Amino acid sequence: MKKAVIYARYSSDRQTEDSIEAQVRACREYAAAHDLHILEVYADEAISGKGEKTASRARYQKLLRDAGKGTFEIILIHKYDRIARNLGEHVNLEQRLNKKGVTLIAAAQDFGSSKEAKIMRALTWSMSEYYIDNLAEETKKGHRETALKGLHNGGYPPFGYDVVNQQYVINELEAHYVKRIFSAAVERRGFVELISEMNRAGIRGKRGKPIRYTQIYEMLKNEKYTGVYLYSTEEEKNRGKRREKPHAIRIENALPAIIDKAQFMEVQKIMAERKQIGKKAGYLCSGLVYCKCGAKMHGTKSERKGHTYHYFVCSEKCGAPVVRMEEVDKAAVEYLHTLLTEENQASIADAMRKYQASEGNRMEEFKAVLKQRIDEKRQQYDSLLANLSSGQLPASVVSDIGEEMQSLKEQITTLEQTEPPKDFTVDQIRAWLEAIKAAPDEKAVHLLIERIEVKNKTEFNIQSTLNSVLSKSGCGGRI
Repeated sequence: MKKAVIYARYSSDRQTEDSIEAQVRACREYAAAHDLHILEVYADEAISGKGEKTASRARYQKLLRDAGKGTFEIILIHKYDRIARNLGEHVNLEQRLNKKGVTLIAAAQDFGSSKEAKIMRALTWSMSEYYIDNLAEETKKGHRETALKGLHNGGYPPFGYDVVNQQYVINELEAHYVKRIFSAAVERRGFVELISEMNRAGIRGKRGKPIRYTQIYEMLKNEKYTGVYLYSTEEEKNRGKRREKPHAIRIENALPAIIDKAQFMEVQKIMAERKQIGKKAGYLCSGLVYCKCGAKMHGTKSERKGHTYHYFVCSEKCGAPVVRMEEVDKAAVEYLHTLLTEENQASIADAMRKYQASEGNRMEEFKAVLKQRIDEKRQQYDSLLANLSSGQLPASVVSDIGEEMQSLKEQITTLEQTEPPKDFTVDQIRAWLEAIKAAPDEKAVHLLIERIEVKNKTEFNIQSTLNSVLSKSGCGGRI
């Protein structure tokens, strides 16, 4: 009889200790059916499963420490999202447990321990994410058509306007204060007295809350007050710089103007003096790169003559030369182009369909992905709201945050209305693979590449997670 332990977790106020009991009960039933002896139960209450929160899970950390003592061979969980929330975390955890001779099993999602089953599960999870994104994109097309007509596109209208039959109309009382806010900004008088006056008069923002500095900063950046209708998709906002965000649709004189353009531009010039811009570097292949000595290589950077250079260095400092990140990223992208040939895409699609037909919990996995995406958006929204509440951010940053919050609300609504597919067709799977091939991102790299071994500064040995699936003796009928 193999020795096992149970790990259970619930993450929010919407779950309770009863959730822990249900998870433990399911794991004990699985253990009884598979002749496993349960030694201990590890449980964390009201703690998120996201990667940055794992350090706060005391019982989870103890579980990892105990895994190296050799007292048990199996960790039982109810579902995979109880222990980690994304593919990268699962891969890292699995590697860590394998070194200690411990197997992780999800009682409600036991599709077998073969390598093929694991990668098919990961592919199915990623396919669900792609399907959700694609449906969201279709929904955005409707928003775009509405925007082309210069009509209100959801959410709250700016302070100073009301919406009647999707048309913007001026709210004269609010517009009076909008004009005074802009005048105060041009004259650099501050807003303390004006905020107090509005509070005494019972003037409230569109969300029914008192006007604060954060709302004023949003107003000062909103070009709609000059009569311009603006609409941007989230992708277009992300592609643009913080100070030069593009707009998919821009229609002059589509709204009744409250502020003239000269005054608006003068305010932007004043606010630009406080602009703060930053950029973070990405690590496309982080966690996958290994030195020729066998040790992992870690990302680092150096500054020379005003330029920043990114490298991978051996964690064991074996003396191997550093490798430029762009060389590794280039090799990974080229490898995925080679991997996702027409023939291989057909094999992957066939394997995924066989896998879906053989397991009964694909809909649960889809719902889990959908819930995860909604939770992530809500957490992003709450984080932005907390930043706004601090009252210590530059005006331009506050304006950007306000726009991001509105976009997040629209995305959450879209996700909540998403219906699951009856089944993923071959065409849908091929479209997903083509999208990965055309523009592979970090998620695609970690999904399809298992290991990158550095031979020299420009030569790499890359191993795919799909080797067993694509080989003649691979998945066959076992998936």
